[in-house]
Amino acid sequence: MGLRFYPGDDDAYLEFRDALLDELHVWLAPSEPERDEVVSDVAFFLDWRYRESTGVLDEFTPAELAEFLVDWCPRRLTGRTNDAVNLCYAVGVYVDFMAATGRLAGGVERAARLRRMVDDLAPTVLAETRDPTPEPSGEQAELFELPFASVPPPMRDVEEAAADAALLAKVTALRHYLGPDGKELTDEGNLQAADGRALVESLDTGDLRCLNFVLDVAVQAGAVGVQQRRVVPLPGWEARTAVARAAALFAAILEVGPLSSQCSGDQGHSDELLQLFDAGIVHWLVPLLAPDADEQPFESLVEWAELTIAPHLEQHRPDDADEVEAFTEEGVARVLHTLEDAGVARWTDGVESPRPFGPGYGTGGSVSLTALGRHLLPDYLEGAGYAPRRDSVAEGGGAALIDAMLAADDAQHESLVAGWQADRPVVERVRMLTEAVAEAPSAASRLMGFVALHMFDIDVVEPLVRQLLDTPVAGHAALWLMSVDRADAETLGSFVDTAVLVDVLAGSVDDPKELCTLFGAAQEPLRLLENMWRHPAPETAPVLDALGRHLPDRTLAKAARKAAVRHRSWIANRP
Repeated sequence: MGLRFYPGDDDAYLEFRDALLDELHVWLAPSEPERDEVVSDVAFFLDWRYRESTGVLDEFTPAELAEFLVDWCPRRLTGRTNDAVNLCYAVGVYVDFMAATGRLAGGVERAARLRRMVDDLAPTVLAETRDPTPEPSGEQAELFELPFASVPPPMRDVEEAAADAALLAKVTALRHYLGPDGKELTDEGNLQAADGRALVESLDTGDLRCLNFVLDVAVQAGAVGVQQRRVVPLPGWEARTAVARAAALFAAILEVGPLSSQCSGDQGHSDELLQLFDAGIVHWLVPLLAPDADEQPFESLVEWAELTIAPHLEQHRPDDADEVEAFTEEGVARVLHTLEDAGVARWTDGVESPRPFGPGYGTGGSVSLTALGRHLLPDYLEGAGYAPRRDSVAEGGGAALIDAMLAADDAQHESLVAGWQADRPVVERVRMLTEAVAEAPSAASRLMGFVALHMFDIDVVEPLVRQLLDTPVAGHAALWLMSVDRADAETLGSFVDTAVLVDVLAGSVDDPKELCTLFGAAQEPLRLLENMWRHPAPETAPVLDALGRHLPDRTLAKAARKAAVRHRSWIANRP
């Protein structure tokens, strides 16, 4: 550490600080709107570092920055929320500046991680500054509202992730090995040595400690039980859906604790610290629910995990930041391997980190939640102190859903529908959607509304779509019923009128080849053009213009251009 000042170094510190702040002032862009204020906030941070912390100005751990922003500042800035937010920004600027000038330990990559962590802390700092955390009083703490809304994944993806979960397969293999009569345990309640060896091999757990963790989880989840000194498979487990079984295993993992179970008794790891780590798992998974940050570097999870245990570390690992970081990194790796096994998390591009003794552990790469993880984790938010945020689409009407689907990629449509009004009965949701389709103001909205209806149970949708046969979208309703084989052209073909055809063609105006193909399928194209120019929808003119430009048949193209002129004249002279 090249920049460390000790108690009593006041003159040297102040001289260095002033020179550093002058350099920072020059380094900041002249366009920085509040350059002087940023420099002043950095000075405030440096003074804390020298007088209240370690005096090291070129190296920081996440826990140290959290101590400054979450613990130290709010009690001195109570009610000054703008000042608190500005301090978060200034700390981020400082680490960027130190990295850019080659001073920060860890360089630019470390600065990016610290800045990202500071940004993540900003909502907490803001809340603490409004109302600093009081001493424990026995009253229930107010939930912290997440700064993002979590969008539920499509249920099909959830089911696939659950079915692929390795831990689910291991529990099935465990039940199969135990057989109907189970296996006898030792007087101490452990598996017999022969059974243990056989299960380590068949379940591929690597060792007895990991096998015992699987067994503990299976017992906690209700897959197996201990009866009269025998471990036996419990009835009803296989009758549950794969998602329900995976949910029970995830709950059991959190209850048993991966580190508490697998590392208890290890030299240098107190049981209390392992329990604290396990208790923080939900906290450092929560940021992975954010829609715009669903994949994060492994190092970010290490920092979040360190933040969750930082307030409790002094009594366990005082003055040993390197050891704390190594312990946290290994702990996150162990937990992630467990969550991968459970089908909850996905860890890609990780590498093996060797240890002087014993097996190594994974590190690096990126981490994300699977569809199963995104489905299960929200159930644990309130218990961890978080209030889920429901977005305007999830709480809005059918029109809000349609607008959101129009603005989103096709791959997001199922998730949007799954999260929309999820607490209401399905029939009520479908009714809200059909009402919105009937009142939709544009062709795109009408078509997208029927796309959404395809994502519900057809037996629920059919009767409500039939009611649309008496509305302005009767043609769309008829076309939808025929597309799902709930009606034929002989019965409802007459409902498919010019309005429907214009809407369908309007959806392909930006794709001339598809537009001409769709139009070319009409049996009487000249008659269709004659009918189209009298259709009052705003999409009519753009469709006729596009047909006039792109139809390969010159006669039809000329007729389309003529129809476009007649349409505009007719619209202009309508009363």
